[in-house]
Amino acid sequence: MTNRTWRPDSPGSFQAPPDVHAVHDRTGHLWKRNRARWTTNGSHFVRWRLLVADHGPLTEVPAQGRRP
Repeated sequence: MTNRTWRPDSPGSFQAPPDVHAVHDRTGHLWKRNRARWTTNGSHFVRWRLLVADHGPLTEVPAQGRRP
């Protein structure tokens, strides 16, 4: 199965799909969802559209590939 990817100029860049809970940015950082915001470290949060715009393209992390 191919992981989904989001780019700043593509569909889905404004609102995160409800079934996406973790993504990797272009540098390989793991971003996890915390309700409507996303974080890499638990203290700094950004919204999806800013994450896609500033850190994209983003690639979905499959459920079995996520760390707790």
